[in-house]
Order: sequence, then structure tokens, then C-alpha cells
Amino acid sequence: MRKDTMKHSTVIALVFSSVIAAASASSYAGPDRAHEGHGPAAGFHMKALKGLDLTDAQKDQIKTLMEQHRATMPKRDEVKSEMDQLKALVQADTFDEAAVRALLEAKQKDKLDHEVARAKLQFEINKVLTVEQKAKLAERQQKWHEKAKARAEAKS
Repeated sequence: MRKDTMKHSTVIALVFSSVIAAASASSYAGPDRAHEGHGPAAGFHMKALKGLDLTDAQKDQIKTLMEQHRATMPKRDEVKSEMDQLKALVQADTFDEAAVRALLEAKQKDKLDHEVARAKLQFEINKVLTVEQKAKLAERQQKWHEKAKARAEAKS
């Protein structure tokens, strides 16, 4: 293999693994993430629930639910290990499509499990709220969706 082709392949492998690692790290909300408040189990719910006049009992229940959810999420070291495996496969002398496919399929399953757990957490939190609190939250969420849609349209 020519030297410039090897450099090109190495650059592509590094870019690919960096993009995959960044996407993977941002898709998990484990308790030891660098940006603690960015995951669905971290700051989002508490921020969304501010102003709903939660009782202390409701706050405690929601805190417990969120802690249980965080405990089930993969830790940074686990995600890094997957990315290291992918990086090694991409930088190998030969491409092992079956191994890459198996690793990415497992990653997709993990992401699906994470999304199901997040939906369950949202469901459980919703059960803690009163009818009035649910209505207020739904109104807020509608406004957030409208703002997000407006921002997306403005970018287009």
C-alpha cells in the first residue's frame, strides 16, 4: 500500500472513530458523565418540572426514580471500551465486517434499551404528578416543541 493511501486510511479511521465516540458518549446519561446535566435522566426532568409546585413527597419520589434510572445506564468506561473495540477494528490490517456489524448491532440494542428506559422513567414521573401538574407540563412541552420547530425552520 502506498504511503499516502495509508495516511488517508488512517485519517479516515480516526475521523470515523471520533465521530462514533462523540455520538456514543452523548447518547448515554450515566451518573459519571462529564456533562452531568445533559442527559434525559439528569437535569432535563428537574428543569421541566420546576414551577409545577411539586410537594416534597413528589420531589423525593422523582429523585428516587431518577437515581434508579441512572444506576441502570452504562458508565463512561463501558462506552469507551466499545469505542476502543470499534477503533481497533477500523484500524486493523483487514476489515472484519462481521465483527463491526456485531459491535454496532449490540450498540444499537443498547441505545434502544436506553430509550425504553428513558420512556419508562418519563412514564413513572408522569404517574407522580397531579392532573393540574400534567396539564401545565403538557402546555410547556407544546411551547418547547413550537420553539424547536421555529428554530429548525429558521435554520432551513
